[in-house]
Amino acid sequence: MKKFLVITAVAVFVLGVLVVVADRAGAHYAEREIAARVSARMQDQGITSAPPEVEIQGFPFLTQVAAGRYTQIDITMRDLKGGQLPLPLLNVAAHEVEASLSELKDGTARPVAALVDGDATVSYGSLVEASGLNGITLTSAGPNDVRVTGKVPIIGEVTGTAEVTVVDGSHVRLRVTSLKGAAGSVSQTIINAYKDRLAVTLTLPKLPFNLELTKVQTESTGLIVGFTAKNVELA
Repeated sequence: MKKFLVITAVAVFVLGVLVVVADRAGAHYAEREIAARVSARMQDQGITSAPPEVEIQGFPFLTQVAAGRYTQIDITMRDLKGGQLPLPLLNVAAHEVEASLSELKDGTARPVAALVDGDATVSYGSLVEASGLNGITLTSAGPNDVRVTGKVPIIGEVTGTAEVTVVDGSHVRLRVTSLKGAAGSVSQTIINAYKDRLAVTLTLPKLPFNLELTKVQTESTGLIVGFTAKNVELA
């Protein structure tokens, strides 16, 4: 009896391992197929980036395959170029994706996500360079504000704040809202006239999945930009 129980336990363990291996193998296959299709779609749309990386979330995976519905698929895209603000890293999560494995295998699949959201970080250095604010340093000063410090022609040392906002779902606007010079510098009237010129609207690279820019937020690491889209065909 004891020997039988040991054999049964070993058999159950081995079966469990095989199920996990099969599950992961299926997930990796689907990830490769989706990544290839996403990459091809991005090329067709003229989007420039490194090949996307795909990871299907959730376990067991095989139950998602059977239903043809995936709870979440994470897609990572690197080095998106174009526009005035390049995106070194774009993290996207596709939610409630419908696509059967059989269609993925025969190349007819058109995975559709009910919701896609994502975010990327734009460094303050990139923001300064794109804005043409030579001699200026930007740091976080609040949810949508940045601190401005540096040295500019004629005025010299300056400090102030600027706000960052979303424009038309595809642009980032930086506008200096307050600026002052060091004691003994030029008059505040001249500084205000200079400040009023410090407003720029910057474009982002062309984005996949019809993503629309919905929010910007300042963090210590840089400007966090957030995107979203609904009912999106991934590939």
